[in-house]
Amino acid sequence: MPDFTIAVLDWALAASVAVTLDALAAANRIAQATGVPLRRWQVVGSGTSLLLSGGLALRTDALTEEADLGASILVVPGLGLDHPCLQGGPQGRFDWDRIADRVAMPDASALVERVREHSAVGGTVAASCSGVLVLGEAGVLNGRAATTHWRLASLLQRRYPACSPDVSRMVVRDGPVVTAGAALAQMDLMLLLIADVYGRDVADLVGRYLLLDGRPTQSCYMALSHLRSVDDTVSRLERLIEASLPEVPSLAVLADRLHVTEKTLARRVQRATGQTPGAVVQAVRLRQARHLLETTRLPVAEVASRVGYADATALRRLTLKTLRLAPGQLRGRAP
Repeated sequence: MPDFTIAVLDWALAASVAVTLDALAAANRIAQATGVPLRRWQVVGSGTSLLLSGGLALRTDALTEEADLGASILVVPGLGLDHPCLQGGPQGRFDWDRIADRVAMPDASALVERVREHSAVGGTVAASCSGVLVLGEAGVLNGRAATTHWRLASLLQRRYPACSPDVSRMVVRDGPVVTAGAALAQMDLMLLLIADVYGRDVADLVGRYLLLDGRPTQSCYMALSHLRSVDDTVSRLERLIEASLPEVPSLAVLADRLHVTEKTLARRVQRATGQTPGAVVQAVRLRQARHLLETTRLPVAEVASRVGYADATALRRLTLKTLRLAPGQLRGRAP
């Protein structure tokens, strides 16, 4: 019986599928070299051959009602939101109606049912990016914390109100349900699952061979200005914070400048990003600090001062917590 079942839908994100298979192949090579038992996986889909994003093709086994998943971990890579049958929407590929149409298509509906069945018998289910919506449709996110692509935070919150989204995190494990952020967070997801199945030593070596740094948060990757289609309050708040650094006003002052109440500002930010206004302030500070560290030779204490931190120690503590890197390790990392 396979240890992993990779469930792939038509026009799924090719990168998300590829990192899943490459991570497992690397894990088996390392396991063989280190005397750890090898593991097996199966790749299933709506037929025996699927098209992925970019027109790439993938051979799969058909995911039928009779297919036995056993105790395997069921992994759903990112759906891909560019299926040729989908109509355009005012918000482009992230249009909510368009996404709802994708998860209602026959292949997705069939997978939703298998996820529901697998979860009901205690199986582990995992997904990243838009694949998390399959878990939501199956009801397995109810009463659980989850993450997904930061652009989908508001949709996750509205469509699955019994879920507790936290899109600032790269990977969230809540019992037998594991979710991850945007497309390439699939690798972070796979490292966690590989650690569970093969052991931490193999997972660490997979990360080293594939050159993956630890990335516990999505916060520093969020382009908040791209959320204006959900609510332009967030992009306006972002610009206001950037213009105010290093002395960011209180929430009351920020709300007043945006012509809303504090409660309204908090509600709108939470709805669009899954975060509090304070977390958005921290994300903007960190992004600016990272930019200065990567592109200038300013002393760390000066960088900290420019973005509003008391001293270099405070900045170091933040970068270690969110990026798992000390400020000095960020020097020269920009292309």
